[in-house]
Parts: sequence; C-alpha cells; structure tokens
Amino acid sequence: MATDSSLPETAAFRLMVLGTDLANEFAEHLRETGLTPKHLGTLAMVSQGLARTQDDIARLMRVSPSLVVRLADQLEQRGLLERRRDPANRRKHILTVTGKGESLLAEMGSHAAAVDAELSARLGQRLGGQLDEALARLMDKLVEDRSRKSP
Repeated sequence: MATDSSLPETAAFRLMVLGTDLANEFAEHLRETGLTPKHLGTLAMVSQGLARTQDDIARLMRVSPSLVVRLADQLEQRGLLERRRDPANRRKHILTVTGKGESLLAEMGSHAAAVDAELSARLGQRLGGQLDEALARLMDKLVEDRSRKSP
C-alpha cells in the first residue's frame, strides 16, 4: 500500500477505478433486465436480511428515503418485492422479496460468480482468495457501521 500522496498508487484510488470498471460491466448485464444497480442492491439487502424497511435501505445505501420509495414502487410493480404495513409502526413498510425477485437475484448471482472467476483467474488462486477474504471483511465492517448509525 502506498504511504505517500501519489494518488494513482493509493489503494483507495485503485479500488475506485477498478470498482467503477466492474460496476459498469455488471450494470451493462443488469440493464438487460431493465433494472439498475440500486434496484438490485435493494433486493439483495432485503433478501439477505440486512434491511427490513425502506428506512433501513436508505440508511445502508446512503440515499434519500424518497429514492427508496421509488425503487420499492418499481420493484413492486414488476412483482419482485412486496410491501406490507409494519403492525408496530403503521408509517413503515416491511419489505419481502418475492419468488420472482429471488430468481432474479440467483441469475445475477451467477453472473457475478462468473466475474469473480475471471478475477481469480487473473490473480491466481492464492491472491484471488486473499482478495475475496479482504473484500468480505471490509463489506462486513461497512454493513456493521452503517447498521449502527441512526438515519
């Protein structure tokens, strides 16, 4: 890791560039479904139990609650997500992914696994495994930190 201020040599810059490239490639495949990465992120968070309500998603994604309402509306219209009133707080909706939504997530998961395999092939088994482990650790920490913060 770089310790000087040379931007292109920093891990942050490299992750940003590589992440943008991978995100664009993945979004191109996702575009065929008519959905955006935010749609997919919403479905994945609900499916994995990281978020139960629209407010949870807004906090985790760091977006406005009104954007999440629009995303949920669009996902619900496509039969990928269901909303029902929270009996404990009628102003909130509990979100659940439908069977159709789970099928879409599985399809996108297969595509993501193919991208992962390509990355591992480029890096080799040892470095690919280390990258996967490091990213999992960083992701767990990010979700933990965002889950603790209030909206």
